[in-house]
Amino acid sequence: ETSHCATFATFAMPFQPPPRQAVDAGFVETIRHLLGADNNARNQAEQRYDAAKRSEPVQLVASLVQVLTQTDLELPVREQCAVLLRQCCGKVKEPESTWQKLGTYQAQLRGQLLQILEAEPNQQLRRKVSDCVQSLANQIVEIEEGQNPTNLKEWPELMPCLFRIICDGSKDSTLRADCLWIVKELTCSVWQMLLVNSSQTFQVLQTCLADPAQTVKAEAAALLCSFVDDIPSKEGRKPFQPLIPEVTSVMAQLASNPEPKELNTVLQALQSTTETADFFKQHIASHLIPVLENIAMNHPDESARKYAFEVIVSFMESKPKMMLKVPDYIQKALSLCVTFMMQLNEDMATWMQQDDEDDEDEEFFNIGKESVDRISRCAAKVEAFPLLLEGMKQAVSKLFQSGEWKQVVAGISTLSMIAEYVDDEATVSQMTNGIKMQLAATNARVRYAAWGGIAQFSEDHADVLSSETWTSQLLPEFLKGLDDPCARVSLQCMEAFQHFGESVEREDLEPFIQPLMEKLGNKMQSSDVKLQKKAITFIAVIAGQVDDAFAPYYGHLMPVLKQVIQNTLHKTEERQLLGKCFECISLLARAVGRSGFRADAEQIMQAMIEATKIPNLPNNDPVKEYMMAASERICATLKEDFLPFVSHILPGVLEKFTLAPREFANQDEINDDDEVNLTMIRENGRMKVMIMYSSEIQDLKGALECVHTFVEELAAAYAPFVAQTAQALLPVFDFCMEDGIRDLAFETWGQLCRSARAGGQEQVVRELVMEFLKRVSPKFEAEKVDLAELKTSAEGVTACLREAGPNILHAEQLGHICR
Repeated sequence: ETSHCATFATFAMPFQPPPRQAVDAGFVETIRHLLGADNNARNQAEQRYDAAKRSEPVQLVASLVQVLTQTDLELPVREQCAVLLRQCCGKVKEPESTWQKLGTYQAQLRGQLLQILEAEPNQQLRRKVSDCVQSLANQIVEIEEGQNPTNLKEWPELMPCLFRIICDGSKDSTLRADCLWIVKELTCSVWQMLLVNSSQTFQVLQTCLADPAQTVKAEAAALLCSFVDDIPSKEGRKPFQPLIPEVTSVMAQLASNPEPKELNTVLQALQSTTETADFFKQHIASHLIPVLENIAMNHPDESARKYAFEVIVSFMESKPKMMLKVPDYIQKALSLCVTFMMQLNEDMATWMQQDDEDDEDEEFFNIGKESVDRISRCAAKVEAFPLLLEGMKQAVSKLFQSGEWKQVVAGISTLSMIAEYVDDEATVSQMTNGIKMQLAATNARVRYAAWGGIAQFSEDHADVLSSETWTSQLLPEFLKGLDDPCARVSLQCMEAFQHFGESVEREDLEPFIQPLMEKLGNKMQSSDVKLQKKAITFIAVIAGQVDDAFAPYYGHLMPVLKQVIQNTLHKTEERQLLGKCFECISLLARAVGRSGFRADAEQIMQAMIEATKIPNLPNNDPVKEYMMAASERICATLKEDFLPFVSHILPGVLEKFTLAPREFANQDEINDDDEVNLTMIRENGRMKVMIMYSSEIQDLKGALECVHTFVEELAAAYAPFVAQTAQALLPVFDFCMEDGIRDLAFETWGQLCRSARAGGQEQVVRELVMEFLKRVSPKFEAEKVDLAELKTSAEGVTACLREAGPNILHAEQLGHICR
């Protein structure tokens, strides 16, 4: 062991326990108050601590170190000091940071941290000290590109000390494991040094992988995975490939232990990047997959099963072409998907009473479904999905033939997940037919899954499912589904119609309107809010597709919808239902036309206006979105009769014009469920990454469409609002995320010109044209031009001048534009 660590230990000092000094009782009391439940005492302690941090940083940090060394003090106090010490060692590059204020004490503190690390007997506290060490080292160590040092000039004692402890078999195994963990966390900063000393690094890893202590084995395996992930070249990773069988052997040994902590450490480190997948390439089929498959299938710990499965799928995402060539990989991966999807609750009665949001206990089912999608997406990216599809067809066929409800649900879910990747109509029809047959299954969960499948295929293949061939088969099924004895299945049927119905032709839907409305009318009377939401959405889809053919149902529906509005107007928890009511009413208004809706118009519009005045509404209040689209439809229906409501509705719509891309910052957190658009722009010689949520882009587009409709329908009557609208619209001219937004903004500006001209506001028209040209003309004179943007701008100039009419420009201005 000594020879293995000889190079690393060259600069290592023999262990010296940290000196014990008299502890400052007042400082300890301050730390206790920081942890206490007394708010007043805690606030005062925070003030004292912050003041000391500002005025006496060296003394403060020395006191934290001093308390850390006092093993006779209570553990929570010492742990809090470790946390505070890590904070003091943060933001080291900032001139005003505590670290920068330590001056010459920095070197002493680095040595003290290593002493405390080695001396601390409590594993929980030692891990916090370890975290402080790795955090500080990752900030201060900087190895320039092309440099391959044998040690770290910024902290020369660090690596020798860590490897001395790691290689000392007489040391406590958890201490050695903590030191391996520190090195693992440091690989992103020190991989060059480890690579220069590759033979020693190899020997240390090999020795630790064979260590009797499982925690040492686990951290050594995790270190190897992290290390090879940071090595950029295949040549640099190659010398460590002989360790792969030992890593898989360690995983197998750890898997035999029902306590999963060490196993999960390795599995989390193994989750693949391109470099990791390439490193394991020659051993995936022979060593890695068999061990991972066994863990994912059989390990008693759920986290271990999920981590192992994630490794298997992440390899496909990292190197899809390579993984498709691995013998039996696809079959085993898909088999695991099915196994996970079959982890369903046997208690049918409980499931029937639950909402979709309550299915947290079926996490394995969701992981299985998502993994089918991830594997399929990877195959599609490398144009290999057809090969994958053939295997999936056979697997799904077997699942359907089994007759066992869990297997059938897994089969339906598989078809749903791969729907978007299938591109030929015959296969889509074949798969849809397989799902349709399960709508009549005796098991409620099968029917529920089948309706989910219909929804997915309706969304991904609207062109096929909206054909007369399929609408004639599926519309009768929706009639049956509305009467499903299981309420949850009935709701899923209604959800599916939202996706299916939006593409069905009027003539195909008309024969089914009456029987559908009879069933939906009964559901509208329900006190169940979820049922009301689905019923209203269902009705809105029908009304949107058949237009005036829906007029006969206006008289029956409007009183019911008014009652729902009255019941929900001031209930902030029911804003979604309220918004859906406004949407449905606007579609009914379009169906009956101006004269049919006029009697109810004022009451409905007043309710919409009142809905926006509810205090403390969130920025993403759903009523705002529904109301904007509803106002657009109602304006198109009422024409100039809509004018009295514009002043109340318009400010909320124009507010959406402030939505704009923002520069992406490292601290920005984006949820996995959020769809985000990114673009790059050059500003003042610097490239900036701009970010905007897709929902924000849709809101902005919806607001533009709404204003465009207002101006177009009201024409001269909109003239009093032209200046207000133009001022709000200007920032949208520079929108860089989507050309269609700029197109619509320019077209709307032209409409404003026409409205002002029709309203006799010639000076306003001239100001609008001049402002537009001032904004757009510089784009044609720029050194670097975007042809798509110039095309949009040229079309905007055309629209603006056309709508403004004659006698707006004089000859000199026209000549400048033409040049």
